[in-house]
Amino acid sequence: MSKLTAERIIAVCLIIVAGIMYTQSTGWQQRAGSFPQFAEISVAVLAALMFLRTFLESSKKRLSGNVYFEFTYKAWKPLAVMVAGIAYSFAIFKLGFYVSSVIFYFAAVYMTGLRSHKYIFITAVVLFPLIYVFFSVVLDAFLPEGILF
Repeated sequence: MSKLTAERIIAVCLIIVAGIMYTQSTGWQQRAGSFPQFAEISVAVLAALMFLRTFLESSKKRLSGNVYFEFTYKAWKPLAVMVAGIAYSFAIFKLGFYVSSVIFYFAAVYMTGLRSHKYIFITAVVLFPLIYVFFSVVLDAFLPEGILF
């Protein structure tokens, strides 16, 4: 398969998935679906631009050649992180937002290959209290609670 065809297929799939996800958040109470709907509209718009870009002459040159599949962890790393993100989205409702976020943060950092434990820990110590203050104190947002919090 050519890289140009693969880029077009991915763009169309992103638009379809964004549409499906958008419809899932339309029946939520009050304005709970506002952020997911904004995010999905943004994904769909960017995917449409990605699709349209494949028709430009410069993109045809850039995307010349065929797609080659490697079966190494480095090649599959983006897919592994996406699968972890999907698992995270389910875990939010079972374990709670904060617990799931901490677990996902450390898992994603490890999966992407970052190994500076000092910076990873400092980032976590700064990031998670900021997330708590922003969502719980400033926005007074309802966040999913699971069996732990």
